[in-house]
Amino acid sequence: MNKQIKMGAILSYFNIISKNIVNFMYTPFLLRYVGQANYGLFQMTNSVILSLSLLSMGFSSAYVKFYMMYKVNKDEESIQKLNGIYSLLFVGISLLSLIIGSILVINTGNIFGGNLTATQVNLMRKLMIIMVLDVAITFISTIFDSNITVNEQFIFQQSRQLIQTFLVPLICIPMVLMGTGVLSIVITQISVTTIFLVLNINYCFRRLGMRFKFKDLPVSLLKGLLSFSFFIFLNQIVDLINNNAPNFILGIFQGAKLVATFSIAVQIKNMFFMLSTSLSGMFIPKINKLVSLKRSNSELTDLMIKVGRIQMSLLFFVLGGFIVVGRYFIQLWAGNQNSDAYGLIILMVLPSIVPLSQNVGIEVQKAMNKHIFRSVTYFIFAIVNVLITTIGAIYWGLYGAAMGYVTSIVFANGILMNWYYYRYIGLDMKRYWKKTCTVMIPFIITTGSLGILQELYPVANIGTFFLFGCIYAGIYGIIYFKYVANQYEKQILRSLKK
Repeated sequence: MNKQIKMGAILSYFNIISKNIVNFMYTPFLLRYVGQANYGLFQMTNSVILSLSLLSMGFSSAYVKFYMMYKVNKDEESIQKLNGIYSLLFVGISLLSLIIGSILVINTGNIFGGNLTATQVNLMRKLMIIMVLDVAITFISTIFDSNITVNEQFIFQQSRQLIQTFLVPLICIPMVLMGTGVLSIVITQISVTTIFLVLNINYCFRRLGMRFKFKDLPVSLLKGLLSFSFFIFLNQIVDLINNNAPNFILGIFQGAKLVATFSIAVQIKNMFFMLSTSLSGMFIPKINKLVSLKRSNSELTDLMIKVGRIQMSLLFFVLGGFIVVGRYFIQLWAGNQNSDAYGLIILMVLPSIVPLSQNVGIEVQKAMNKHIFRSVTYFIFAIVNVLITTIGAIYWGLYGAAMGYVTSIVFANGILMNWYYYRYIGLDMKRYWKKTCTVMIPFIITTGSLGILQELYPVANIGTFFLFGCIYAGIYGIIYFKYVANQYEKQILRSLKK
């Protein structure tokens, strides 16, 4: 790894740890001071407004692909024209988000009025107004975020996110204590978004020398961007449905309190997604470069195995620790009223580990412009997800609402994608699984043995919580280092120790 990727990865994982430590303290504070119902109301509003993110239509991925293609050919003028087209697109998207958001704000009562009081509808409308403005600013910032990513400036990118992690509660908590309530969360969001937009613009112009050209913009480039981005857009629809449909559906059929419990489970589930994408995301420019240079599929498979083993090892380590001590942690952190989140998290995360450890494969598909099958498949299963989630939420509540997501992950993200990687992308998936399946051994042995031990000595207080956590980490670490880790992974562990 080069310096930017290595330091960026370290900062990224430190950022994830910091973010989750902050959230684990921040969420109980919000639940206590803004209330379970109002917190659920915020999550419902957030689920609706996040739908505006679909307007980006996958242009971020297209930017990386075309930028790297021009960079390999040393075509600076085309890069400046790409920046020009990209900026015009996202300014237009930002304005469109304001128009659609305004329509949502006006019709808040018609959408949610059936299960909410007049006071809650009024509060939800205020939340929406601020969130819509935040989304519009975020679209403008995307122009510069993508340029930072494609230039592999991961140290700046992760340092900025680390500052943001601590800045959010520092701004929000005093506002909540002063009586601003749940509005404090969204006011904080838009404030931080604006601050970092200014930082991104300054960094791109001063440090990266980002330039724009608006004359003689080629129509063919715009067509290429639209053609490539359309199927990424379908993936964004799928991600939005998988991540937010349960909150929305539960809010309609079961009310805001169950949404709060489900949102807590999703929050921890998203931690696993961050652990995965934080590493694979740093290889996106490299993958696009390898494909542009027409390197062999064997080299791409090697990269997928190298990154996949690290991702899978880390994900199984964290999941196993959660299985061992997570039930008590949820009760301590979010209260007994949200204890069902423990089972929900395991149910949603366990099948997700397979696709989460194969994110490199997704980027290979995009770089090869062979992501149509994935997009169409995911879109079909997203519809299946909504149908199963709706039926499940009505008849079985929380766990029923999760079954659509699980079905989609197992069949679409897991089975069908592995078949497609092997059959049409040309990646050696047999070799991939032969090299990666061994990392499950520490998870199975350690989680299984401590699960049996808990039948005699359950985790019921802080003392046993830390005791079981330490025993788990120790046994897992010994088995992994001595019997599972290869030389490359041992070298990384030794360098981290230094």
